[in-house]
Amino acid sequence: MSTLDHNKMECARCGGIFDYELTECPHCGVNIYFPDDENRERDNETLANTKKALRFPFAVIAGWFITAFIGFLLYIPIRFALTTSPSEIVIIILATVSLSIGAFAGGFIFIRAHQEKSRLGGSIQIVFSVVLGVLVFLSEGDSALLLSPLPLLGLLVIGFAAFSGIRVAENMLREAMLDGLFAPVVESQKIYQELLSKINHDHLVAERLIEHEREYTPKAMRHTLIENAIKRWNRDNRVN
Repeated sequence: MSTLDHNKMECARCGGIFDYELTECPHCGVNIYFPDDENRERDNETLANTKKALRFPFAVIAGWFITAFIGFLLYIPIRFALTTSPSEIVIIILATVSLSIGAFAGGFIFIRAHQEKSRLGGSIQIVFSVVLGVLVFLSEGDSALLLSPLPLLGLLVIGFAAFSGIRVAENMLREAMLDGLFAPVVESQKIYQELLSKINHDHLVAERLIEHEREYTPKAMRHTLIENAIKRWNRDNRVN
């Protein structure tokens, strides 16, 4: 390799020659002082996508477990605590109430675990709750029992309970999302002023630094971009 001028340096990635005062290689764009920043951002995005993909089956399983656990936790002790042989009406009412509570909790947990609305997941949760009710009713009598009005009504109540749990969780999630949308605006103003104070209140430079960060994390919110711009400015200027 030929000897470089005292004010030149060679890029470790592409071998390009440029002035040592630059923080990025003009040929390949790598950050000279922090070359792993871009790769780290890509790894973080891949990890986030993987977690999102696994969130749905985990939420479904969690909803099923809570539905069955709470439903049977309420139903079985009371059912076997009855000393006399209960009538079919008593059994149906007891099973409907117990499984409805479990179905509501299961639907609620599904949305909270999934962290977003899902028609497919909600339908799966409702169907599971109803199937659980069918199995309990069949265990207490013959298949003809399901054709009478009271058991059918009980299954409808169980399915509606699961739907209600889903809707309650969705409304809470929607409110949390709205709060999350407005809260960063105030925070962004504070950290934006911090960024301006570092660059002599030059708004054009501030926006250019923010847009530069958007190239690395295009899906990030504005306050995150500003934070990243401040961190990069501190690194480039050796501020501890």
